[in-house]
Amino acid sequence: MINTDAHNYYQVVVNPAGAVVDLDRGASRDNWFRWDAKAEVATHIADDHWTVEIRLPVVQDENDPLHLIIGRKPTLSLPWHINVCRQRIRENASELSAFSPTGTKGFHEPMKFAHFFGGNSHQFPADDSVSDYIIADRAADQLVRKRNWKDAEAAYRVMASGEGVTDFQKSDALSKAARCARYLKKPERTAELAAQIPLASVARTVKMENLFEERKWAELVEEYGGEDLGQWPFWQQGAGAFVRGRAFNYLKEGKRADNDFQLALKYTPDPRVRSSILATMGSNREMNLQDDAGALEAYRKNFEHLKQIGGAEEFRSVQGAARILSRQEKHEEAIKTIHRIDLEKTKGYWRDSSLVVLGEILTTAGKKAEAKEAYQKILDAEKPDARSKEAAEKAIEAL
Repeated sequence: MINTDAHNYYQVVVNPAGAVVDLDRGASRDNWFRWDAKAEVATHIADDHWTVEIRLPVVQDENDPLHLIIGRKPTLSLPWHINVCRQRIRENASELSAFSPTGTKGFHEPMKFAHFFGGNSHQFPADDSVSDYIIADRAADQLVRKRNWKDAEAAYRVMASGEGVTDFQKSDALSKAARCARYLKKPERTAELAAQIPLASVARTVKMENLFEERKWAELVEEYGGEDLGQWPFWQQGAGAFVRGRAFNYLKEGKRADNDFQLALKYTPDPRVRSSILATMGSNREMNLQDDAGALEAYRKNFEHLKQIGGAEEFRSVQGAARILSRQEKHEEAIKTIHRIDLEKTKGYWRDSSLVVLGEILTTAGKKAEAKEAYQKILDAEKPDARSKEAAEKAIEAL
């Protein structure tokens, strides 16, 4: 979608095969398809994504309105407005997404297009009195970041009851409200919220999350263990599979857990959630399936591409990989792996627990003096993690 300083607006559609459809949405409906963008397109299809590059000629001359994009170079004072949108269609569902979310069922909302101009980043003024689902959602998310669960839950409830909300939006708002209620330890409210969700797959996911939070793993599996998640809309399969997989994991049903984690990984785009899936998958393979090779593969996928380790799931994965390599008597590789964590800059629990792992690896490798030094660093800390301190004291005594 391209809205220039001179014309409102053009639409250029490209599919993975490189086929192009171009429309002039500013013309009368019977002339939409007479316009030709003269677009040059190149696409590339990879295993798990596809990319597109587009070259669009632009002219300032309005004498030939049926060809090319008309407009001047976008500037801060005269920006263009654009949106990059995607329609993803599968056998059991479709999904719409956009660079600048419209908050509606479709893409054709020019007032929601993003500013496009040459120059440094700029915050354009906005009317604070105007609100919609997207704006309200961002405000509620800010409350979540501040861990203000009570006000966030109330905000999501208001969003769910807003005029004109779609079933998808209502389901999204109520699922987020239920998450807040779980943090507030209000199981009655989480059940009430789940019952109001209009989309069945989202409602079932929230009910599973409620049971999981209440540690009712057996009940969760009894009720939903036979559910064919592959029949759910693809955009919900990841969330449902991850929560059910964790229940299988706690019940030590390793194979069923692994199947769900693989499904969750396939349908989860969020990098942070994917990191959690990989760490939990690695732990399940290591502890329940006794599959060190499979566990090592999952752990490594979570950190090998990173320059710096910083997230909790990344720390867990590095520690898990180092433990396995030590058991395989690949001591130097294990030491190198645990040092992917910057033990000088890392603080708190992850520093101390990683030093415990390092000490264990060094002990197994016969490097007892270095192991004692690693353990001593925990004891020398101003406020060491209690469990790590206890482990270090016992380890030093045993050396």
